[in-house]
Amino acid sequence: MKPPFSDLELTAVRRRLVYVLFSGAVLTWLAFVATITVVTLAARALSGSTMLAGLPLAAGAFGQAMGTNLFGRLSARRGRRFIMLNGPPISAFGATLELVGVVTGAYWLLVAGAVFVGGGVGAVHLARYTAAELAQSDRRGWALGLVVWAGTVGSLVGANLVDWVGGMVEESLGTPYGGAFLLAIVGFLLCWLIFWAALRPDPSRVAVTGQPGPSVKYSVGSALRLPAVQVAILAVLSAQAAMVLVMTATPLRIEDGGYGLGVVGLVISTHGVGMFAFAPLVGRLVDRIGHLPALGLGVLMTWGSLLLSGSAPYDGYVLLTAGLFLLGLGWCFCFVAGSSMLFASAPPQVRQVVEGVADGVTWSTVMVGSVGAGLLMNAIGYSRLNVVAAVPMLVIVFLVALTPRLREALSTLAGSGLTASHEPGDIPTR
Repeated sequence: MKPPFSDLELTAVRRRLVYVLFSGAVLTWLAFVATITVVTLAARALSGSTMLAGLPLAAGAFGQAMGTNLFGRLSARRGRRFIMLNGPPISAFGATLELVGVVTGAYWLLVAGAVFVGGGVGAVHLARYTAAELAQSDRRGWALGLVVWAGTVGSLVGANLVDWVGGMVEESLGTPYGGAFLLAIVGFLLCWLIFWAALRPDPSRVAVTGQPGPSVKYSVGSALRLPAVQVAILAVLSAQAAMVLVMTATPLRIEDGGYGLGVVGLVISTHGVGMFAFAPLVGRLVDRIGHLPALGLGVLMTWGSLLLSGSAPYDGYVLLTAGLFLLGLGWCFCFVAGSSMLFASAPPQVRQVVEGVADGVTWSTVMVGSVGAGLLMNAIGYSRLNVVAAVPMLVIVFLVALTPRLREALSTLAGSGLTASHEPGDIPTR
């Protein structure tokens, strides 16, 4: 039964819920970035090993992969509000374990806490799909991009508060790293409070429904075999793989060039601006030109970025900075367009589970890429690593070009307009 709202009231409720999701995502990113800013340093200090320093990051990525998958399935059963209310407390519990770990010197508590932090954050990663569900078709990309843009605000604030909060509590906690995890606990709990107080009614109850979808009953497996769903997931996956490989290896490349943490911070911050700052504008562009052209732009930007960063000389970092910015922007195009395409093409009856599976695979890529970047950097060097990072997207282009089923299906989609003009479930697929 539909809620007792007029059309005007329903539009206002949906818009308010999108901004509530944005606010919660800002606090989640603030808290999450606070933890990842210091967790590697804390892990090395506790373990005495550089090799073990990266394990909490990999554990966090594992948690995100499991969390998005689990919460996608729970969302289909219990609604969007349910997962948004349960994710942040799990992350707060994980940050508490990390805090206890750094205070008591227990390295494995730090690793275990990272799993829980990532698992809870997995729920909020799915907030972008919730925002898409609340938007009319011609505003869906913008709504999704707005929630992605929360990463900019949260990242900048979280990273800059770590040192200040850490200094305030260092004497009482006995460690310079405790402040970051204390900040994260507060951020996750504030996110939960906002969702509990303001994420009403459940976004699932006021979602834009659109036209009736296909009469075929889809399972999750059959939905994942749809060409548009496959291309959307592969696009996000390949962009994530390229981004993680290069971003993880870049600080090592900068240090090898004789530069310090100041230059590392500048290059990575510029990369973050490219990733998140333009997400609402990219979303609007996706709404205007469609998913496939936007994905094409993202692929070209990513390849251009890999050419710049891979050929950057060691005696300067201007080209490297430009390459990392363009890498972030290419990721943004692929991530926003791919996510919007996945939402539009997944059958409504299994959409939320498919979203969780897609994000689970994506964050598994982060886990593998975080470990693989160091190995590749050591084995083949930074320039060749950029070549390797270009391969997944190249494979997708060849796959589409050489597979008649995919080519025909995507031609049909492009011809009929795989754009905002289609409501969920109204995309022709075969």
